[in-house]
Amino acid sequence: MPNLCAALKHHLARTAAAVLLVAPTLTGCATGNPPALAPQDIASEAAPSPEKRIERLDKNATHAAVADGISTGLALSAGAIEMNPLISTSPVGLIALTGAKIGLLKFADRLPEPQKRLVIKTSSSVWGGAAVNNLMVLMAAPTPVAIAAGVVAGVLWWRHSARVYERADREIAARQQVLPPDAGRVEVATLAQPAR
Repeated sequence: MPNLCAALKHHLARTAAAVLLVAPTLTGCATGNPPALAPQDIASEAAPSPEKRIERLDKNATHAAVADGISTGLALSAGAIEMNPLISTSPVGLIALTGAKIGLLKFADRLPEPQKRLVIKTSSSVWGGAAVNNLMVLMAAPTPVAIAAGVVAGVLWWRHSARVYERADREIAARQQVLPPDAGRVEVATLAQPAR
């Protein structure tokens, strides 16, 4: 009987951890809003600016890196086996790898905008998909199902990111066309002194 209770507690802990990690992510993806906002805050908030939406995508890449690290640690602690032989499965190794991922994103900030966006879309898609895969493994899903869920999540996030960038670019371009060409320029008139 003690083994049955321990197994039940272990399963409940894995399920609770998966739900706590997945629910905010799914809410953010489904609504396009950060999960920290309550529904009444979302309704009262004006539509975010294009720059704000692009900034959210940048932050989502960091969140995906952290989610991948945490979900990998949870899955490994539940008895899963890391399939990538290049990854250290120790807690220090997972923390170092997550730090390296965040460092890559900080380096991407120095790149020209098209390359930066490619790094952001790729990293958030791959790491977000890996986090979904890890959570599926944590919930004891069969390997093909876990891999398929991770791939689908990564592809969906890639497409979502591309749409957000395109829409933001269109809105920024439309806003710049509305401004008169001399809106930022101030002319100063000078008066000439009459000759005596």
